[in-house]
Order: sequence, then structure tokens, then C-alpha cells
Amino acid sequence: MKLLFVLGLAVAMMGCSNDPTTYTAREMIVTPKSLTFASGVSVQNLSITHTCTCPFSWVVNVLDSTSAVLQPTNGSGDNTKVTINIDRTKLTKDTLKSFLQITSNGYGTDTVLVTVIK
Repeated sequence: MKLLFVLGLAVAMMGCSNDPTTYTAREMIVTPKSLTFASGVSVQNLSITHTCTCPFSWVVNVLDSTSAVLQPTNGSGDNTKVTINIDRTKLTKDTLKSFLQITSNGYGTDTVLVTVIK
């Protein structure tokens, strides 16, 4: 019985490999982490990409529900020029600070600080 156990262990060890395997984390990458809309600017761009070749979709929502100045958007696939629009006619104070939340289909969630200057 001991011989059978030792023989089984030896066979199992022969099948093991010493080569390290690499693991690439599936994650979403959002840049920049902040957007500033200076006076007169109504459009900025975000880059939303991911680290693998799997299907990828994302949604950009405004975390501050009282801020109608920022517009939500969504898309699929890597996009280095996601357009973020603002509606300046709804800006009620000199400076607005809010957050955009970017949520993906399994690649995580990220936030972007947005500053709008009247």
C-alpha cells in the first residue's frame, strides 16, 4: 500500500511544471481621474478601456442626482474618447463639483471628479 502511494505521488510530481504562469487581472482603466470644465467649455473626453479581449461594456452615471448639468452616457468596447457633455444652462452656482461613476460588466467601478466653472 505504501509503495502504491509513493508511486502515485511520484507520477503526480512528474506532471508538475516549474514554469511560472502569468495572470492578467481583468480590470477597467479610466483616465483622467478628474475633469475640469473651464468657463465656456462644455465638452471633455474620458478614456475607458480594459485589460483583456473579453466583451466589455460600461455606463457613466452622475453620482450627485441633483446635478442636471452632467449628462450620463454608455458604450461598449475600449474608447479613448468618451464624450462627456454638460448643460451650462442648468448651472446654478459659480462652481459645481460632482462625481461620475463608471460601472462595467465585471471589470470594476471607478469614479471621476468633475469641476464645472461658470
